[in-house]
Amino acid sequence: MTSHPPIAFAGGPLDLAENQRTAEDLAKFAKAGNAQALIMHHGKFLTKDGTLALVTPMSMVGKHLYDPAPLFLGLDGNVPVFAFSLAEEHEAQDIMEGAHLEVLRALALTLPPKDLALAGRAKSLFDWHRAHKFCAMCGNQTFVASGGVTRKCPSCDTDHFPRVNPVVIMLVTHGDKCLLGRGPEWPEGAFSCLAGFVSSGETPEEACIREVFEEVGVTVENPIYQFSQPWPYPGQLMMGLFCEAKTTKITLDTKEVAEAHWYDKETVRGVFNGTDESFYCPPPFTIAHWLIQHWLDQ
Repeated sequence: MTSHPPIAFAGGPLDLAENQRTAEDLAKFAKAGNAQALIMHHGKFLTKDGTLALVTPMSMVGKHLYDPAPLFLGLDGNVPVFAFSLAEEHEAQDIMEGAHLEVLRALALTLPPKDLALAGRAKSLFDWHRAHKFCAMCGNQTFVASGGVTRKCPSCDTDHFPRVNPVVIMLVTHGDKCLLGRGPEWPEGAFSCLAGFVSSGETPEEACIREVFEEVGVTVENPIYQFSQPWPYPGQLMMGLFCEAKTTKITLDTKEVAEAHWYDKETVRGVFNGTDESFYCPPPFTIAHWLIQHWLDQ
């Protein structure tokens, strides 16, 4: 296995075209004969035959659309790619015969990597717009600019940009064992790597050490970055690390972690191979899956 596993939601093909987002540019892109648009409704995506259902942007004129409309995702080669969020479910279903709406978590198991990266970018951006319609400086309502990658306040002239929240997710190891935890709202048997938000003034490595101690009372050292994942729930960047435990006694913060256990490599390998039922294997669209797999392959 390489050090760069097939991380879901990553590897998008787009040129974000940051310098081609004037009103004239966007109108030209939308009217281009090869322009494409993916369709959402309340966080679900329109799909057909196992891929995203793509339509022409101009076919969305007259539809009931949520802010922003349209959202310009970028250029796939010379193909302008847009996204629309429809307010009416029936309009989504009527767009293309045989197409249907599906939640992104289910699609993460089946969509081609390119489609999944496009869908993840669209979901993160739409979620940001929905939560940031008002200016944090003066409270006035903002408007969409630059094809959806900016919101501008008409009152105080402040520009607002999509927020990406940094999160550390870490596999804690001690010899041939790793430490996995279950969140309070997770199903019984669902265990994964520990994770937490990076706080102001912290490096990812410092956040790793702090979060592990806060959540399970284990002191760790030597945090080493492995790889990352855009995580559109709603707009996070998951930074995967390995770290080594200096202590092994578990003291839970039950508000954060319902259970945590040390598992030996043989048990974890059995879970990943389907021969052991000690816990549920984290799904392959999660960075936790690949952190654990990377450890197993060492």
